[in-house]
Amino acid sequence: MAVFGTIDAATFANNVGVTSGDATVTKNAADSVEQGDVLVLAGVNYIVRSVSSTTSIELHTTYAGSTEAALAGAVRRTPPTAVAEYVIKGGDSNSYSLVLVDATEGTLAENDSRGITGPGWWIYRTYTDCEGATRHKSECIASLAVASGTTGDFTDDTIVADVASAVTIGTQPASSTSSSGDGSFANLATSTTGTPGALAYVWQRQTATGKRWVNLAANTDAGITYVNFTNATLSYTGLASDALDGYKYRVKITSAGGTEEVISNGAATLTFGS
Repeated sequence: MAVFGTIDAATFANNVGVTSGDATVTKNAADSVEQGDVLVLAGVNYIVRSVSSTTSIELHTTYAGSTEAALAGAVRRTPPTAVAEYVIKGGDSNSYSLVLVDATEGTLAENDSRGITGPGWWIYRTYTDCEGATRHKSECIASLAVASGTTGDFTDDTIVADVASAVTIGTQPASSTSSSGDGSFANLATSTTGTPGALAYVWQRQTATGKRWVNLAANTDAGITYVNFTNATLSYTGLASDALDGYKYRVKITSAGGTEEVISNGAATLTFGS
């Protein structure tokens, strides 16, 4: 399988001009672009369908914005040819991410836990199974040993860990009892090693007699409104009865730097009353 280049993201040295009606991009001749490359124009990804000259490119779809005479900050990415063709032809119904793993990232245990076991181009997606656990599906589509200084970096930090780091839950979330209808599951305390970046939280609940953990939204359960379910402290309002007594709550924590997910022990319970 051919790979057009080894960079994940490189910013154009010059501005580009875009005509929205026919999705034609004009560029400076000094900026190299190949058929199948990905161009990031005004924050939107486009596949290069064809390159007709040193200054004229055709995109696979109509440009999303208005006509741009001098679009600054255009970025070129270089996925494998087969992936570019796959996207141009429509792909499938699954939502995958295409990530480039450099030689350093390919050795990290955090990435191994995602099924990403070495450097190269990977198709990756994640989902939550029926028990609330995060699962990973990874497929290496092109092995490529390239140093981090060559690849650059794009927006895959929450997918691929850049450096070794970890999150530890030191104090588990506390149970909550409320007679007023309002309350929170407080006392969660975490510590980190390495440089994980900002932490991300997903709160889940399990019914008193069930086994399935469900990601929370505001209206997940009748008789209660959940608040701050993507923050360190889960809160709630409107608890009106003991119908949810014994419900259990836990939090899954990841980070912007791609650390391996950790989950609290799920012992925090909800009780209505004094």
